[in-house]
Amino acid sequence: MRLFPVAPVLALMLAACSGPEASAPAATPASSNPATTPAAPAAAAASLPTSPTRDETGMHIDCQSTRLHLAALPTQDTDASRLTTLEIEKDGTRQAIAVPKEMDGYTAVGLACVQDRSGTPYFVVQYGELPFGCSFCEWYYLYDASGRQLTHSTPPLRGTEGDEQEPNNDEYEKLIDTLGIKHPEVNYIED
Repeated sequence: MRLFPVAPVLALMLAACSGPEASAPAATPASSNPATTPAAPAAAAASLPTSPTRDETGMHIDCQSTRLHLAALPTQDTDASRLTTLEIEKDGTRQAIAVPKEMDGYTAVGLACVQDRSGTPYFVVQYGELPFGCSFCEWYYLYDASGRQLTHSTPPLRGTEGDEQEPNNDEYEKLIDTLGIKHPEVNYIED
Protein backbone atom coordinates (compact mmCIF):
# COMPACT_ATOMS: atom_id res chain seq x y z
CA MET A 1 0.00 0.00 0.00
CA ARG A 2 1.34 3.42 -0.91
CA LEU A 3 0.87 6.19 1.66
CA PHE A 4 0.75 9.86 0.83
CA PRO A 5 2.29 12.48 3.16
CA VAL A 6 -1.13 14.01 3.88
CA ALA A 7 -2.54 10.79 5.31
CA PRO A 8 -0.24 9.62 8.15
CA VAL A 9 -3.07 9.75 10.70
CA LEU A 10 -5.29 7.66 8.45
CA ALA A 11 -2.49 5.14 7.99
CA LEU A 12 -2.07 4.86 11.78
CA MET A 13 -5.80 4.36 12.24
CA LEU A 14 -5.88 1.65 9.57
CA ALA A 15 -2.88 -0.08 11.11
CA ALA A 16 -4.53 0.01 14.56
CA CYS A 17 -7.76 -1.43 13.19
CA SER A 18 -5.96 -4.34 11.57
CA GLY A 19 -3.96 -5.27 14.70
CA PRO A 20 -4.79 -8.10 17.10
CA GLU A 21 -6.99 -5.82 19.22
CA ALA A 22 -9.49 -5.55 16.36
CA SER A 23 -10.60 -9.14 16.87
CA ALA A 24 -10.78 -8.96 20.69
CA PRO A 25 -14.19 -9.52 22.32
CA ALA A 26 -16.18 -6.49 23.46
CA ALA A 27 -15.54 -7.27 27.14
CA THR A 28 -11.78 -6.96 26.69
CA PRO A 29 -10.55 -3.66 28.17
CA ALA A 30 -9.61 -1.13 25.52
CA SER A 31 -6.93 1.51 25.63
CA SER A 32 -7.52 4.22 28.20
CA ASN A 33 -5.95 6.83 25.94
CA PRO A 34 -8.87 9.22 25.35
CA ALA A 35 -7.00 10.97 22.55
CA THR A 36 -7.63 7.92 20.35
CA THR A 37 -11.37 7.93 21.05
CA PRO A 38 -13.07 9.86 18.23
CA ALA A 39 -16.18 10.47 20.37
CA ALA A 40 -14.27 12.39 23.08
CA PRO A 41 -13.92 16.15 22.63
CA ALA A 42 -10.28 17.28 22.58
CA ALA A 43 -10.64 19.58 25.61
CA ALA A 44 -12.40 16.89 27.64
CA ALA A 45 -9.89 14.22 26.67
CA ALA A 46 -7.03 16.30 28.04
CA SER A 47 -8.58 16.28 31.54
CA LEU A 48 -8.87 12.50 31.87
CA PRO A 49 -6.39 10.89 34.26
CA THR A 50 -3.87 8.39 32.95
CA SER A 51 -3.42 6.54 36.22
CA PRO A 52 -4.77 6.49 39.77
CA THR A 53 -3.01 7.89 42.80
CA ARG A 54 -2.02 5.22 45.33
CA ASP A 55 -1.27 5.65 49.01
CA GLU A 56 -1.18 3.53 52.18
CA THR A 57 -4.99 3.33 52.34
CA GLY A 58 -5.62 2.27 48.75
CA MET A 59 -6.11 4.34 45.62
CA HIS A 60 -8.21 7.13 44.20
CA ILE A 61 -8.92 8.44 40.74
CA ASP A 62 -10.00 11.96 39.79
CA CYS A 63 -12.58 12.57 37.11
CA GLN A 64 -12.89 16.29 36.50
CA SER A 65 -13.91 17.75 39.90
CA THR A 66 -14.89 14.45 41.54
CA ARG A 67 -12.69 11.83 43.21
CA LEU A 68 -13.48 8.15 43.73
CA HIS A 69 -11.66 6.39 46.60
CA LEU A 70 -11.11 2.62 46.78
CA ALA A 71 -9.57 1.21 49.96
CA ALA A 72 -8.90 -2.40 50.99
CA LEU A 73 -10.12 -3.36 54.44
CA PRO A 74 -7.67 -5.21 56.69
CA THR A 75 -8.20 -8.92 57.33
CA GLN A 76 -6.72 -11.35 59.84
CA ASP A 77 -7.27 -14.45 57.69
CA THR A 78 -4.82 -14.69 54.78
CA ASP A 79 -7.07 -17.21 52.99
CA ALA A 80 -10.20 -15.04 53.19
CA SER A 81 -11.38 -12.81 50.38
CA ARG A 82 -10.56 -9.19 51.11
CA LEU A 83 -13.21 -6.51 51.02
CA THR A 84 -12.93 -2.90 49.90
CA THR A 85 -14.75 0.34 50.56
CA LEU A 86 -15.78 2.74 47.83
CA GLU A 87 -16.33 6.44 48.52
CA ILE A 88 -17.00 9.42 46.30
CA GLU A 89 -15.65 12.87 47.15
CA LYS A 90 -17.11 16.03 45.64
CA ASP A 91 -16.86 19.61 46.92
CA GLY A 92 -14.95 18.42 50.02
CA THR A 93 -17.66 15.94 51.09
CA ARG A 94 -17.10 12.15 51.09
CA GLN A 95 -19.94 9.67 50.81
CA ALA A 96 -19.86 5.86 50.89
CA ILE A 97 -21.10 3.96 47.85
CA ALA A 98 -22.87 0.71 48.65
CA VAL A 99 -22.01 -2.54 46.89
CA PRO A 100 -24.78 -3.37 44.38
CA LYS A 101 -27.25 -5.93 45.81
CA GLU A 102 -26.46 -8.47 43.13
CA MET A 103 -22.73 -8.23 43.95
CA ASP A 104 -23.20 -9.65 47.46
CA GLY A 105 -20.03 -11.62 48.21
CA TYR A 106 -17.94 -9.60 45.75
CA THR A 107 -16.12 -6.29 46.18
CA ALA A 108 -14.84 -3.35 44.13
CA VAL A 109 -11.40 -4.20 42.71
CA GLY A 110 -10.71 -1.51 40.10
CA LEU A 111 -11.55 1.99 38.88
CA ALA A 112 -11.50 4.08 35.74
CA CYS A 113 -12.69 7.53 34.68
CA VAL A 114 -14.49 7.97 31.35
CA GLN A 115 -16.39 10.67 29.53
CA ASP A 116 -19.29 10.42 27.13
CA ARG A 117 -19.31 12.07 23.71
CA SER A 118 -20.40 15.40 25.25
CA GLY A 119 -17.63 15.39 27.90
CA THR A 120 -19.80 14.35 30.87
CA PRO A 121 -17.66 12.39 33.37
CA TYR A 122 -18.48 8.91 34.67
CA PHE A 123 -16.72 6.32 36.79
CA VAL A 124 -16.34 2.67 35.86
CA VAL A 125 -16.02 0.33 38.85
CA GLN A 126 -15.05 -3.29 38.40
CA TYR A 127 -16.34 -5.79 40.94
CA GLY A 128 -14.76 -9.18 41.63
CA GLU A 129 -12.75 -10.94 44.35
CA LEU A 130 -9.55 -10.02 46.17
CA PRO A 131 -6.80 -11.07 46.37
CA PHE A 132 -7.04 -14.04 44.03
CA GLY A 133 -9.93 -13.18 41.70
CA CYS A 134 -11.93 -15.88 39.96
CA SER A 135 -12.23 -17.30 36.49
CA PHE A 136 -15.46 -15.51 35.58
CA CYS A 137 -15.89 -12.46 37.83
CA GLU A 138 -15.35 -9.24 35.96
CA TRP A 139 -18.45 -7.14 36.46
CA TYR A 140 -18.41 -3.52 35.32
CA TYR A 141 -20.69 -0.82 36.69
CA LEU A 142 -21.13 2.76 35.51
CA TYR A 143 -21.58 5.54 38.08
CA ASP A 144 -22.29 9.22 37.46
CA ALA A 145 -20.22 12.01 39.01
CA SER A 146 -22.58 12.06 42.03
CA GLY A 147 -21.89 8.40 42.79
CA ARG A 148 -25.27 7.17 41.52
CA GLN A 149 -25.14 3.60 40.19
CA LEU A 150 -26.41 3.57 36.59
CA THR A 151 -26.17 -0.13 35.69
CA HIS A 152 -26.94 -3.52 37.23
CA SER A 153 -25.95 -7.14 36.64
CA THR A 154 -29.21 -8.97 37.20
CA PRO A 155 -28.76 -11.89 37.30
CA PRO A 156 -25.02 -11.68 38.02
CA LEU A 157 -24.12 -14.71 35.90
CA ARG A 158 -25.17 -15.93 32.47
CA GLY A 159 -25.12 -19.63 31.70
CA THR A 160 -26.03 -22.63 33.78
CA GLU A 161 -24.12 -24.00 36.74
CA GLY A 162 -21.76 -26.73 35.63
CA ASP A 163 -21.54 -25.22 32.15
CA GLU A 164 -19.39 -22.27 31.30
CA GLN A 165 -20.69 -19.22 33.16
CA GLU A 166 -19.82 -15.60 32.48
CA PRO A 167 -20.52 -12.26 34.15
CA ASN A 168 -23.63 -10.40 33.05
CA ASN A 169 -22.43 -6.99 31.85
CA ASP A 170 -25.32 -6.46 29.42
CA GLU A 171 -26.67 -3.22 30.97
CA TYR A 172 -23.17 -1.78 31.26
CA GLU A 173 -22.28 -2.59 27.63
CA LYS A 174 -25.58 -1.20 26.34
CA LEU A 175 -25.31 2.06 28.31
CA ILE A 176 -21.69 2.84 27.42
CA ASP A 177 -22.55 2.17 23.77
CA THR A 178 -25.55 4.54 23.99
CA LEU A 179 -23.39 7.26 25.62
CA GLY A 180 -20.54 6.82 23.14
CA ILE A 181 -18.10 5.64 25.82
CA LYS A 182 -15.31 3.24 24.98
CA HIS A 183 -14.65 0.61 27.66
CA PRO A 184 -11.54 1.85 29.52
CA GLU A 185 -8.49 0.17 30.90
CA VAL A 186 -9.31 -0.41 34.56
CA ASN A 187 -6.76 0.36 37.27
CA TYR A 188 -6.71 -2.31 39.98
CA ILE A 189 -6.23 -1.83 43.70
CA GLU A 190 -3.93 -4.87 43.76
CA ASP A 191 -1.77 -5.67 40.76
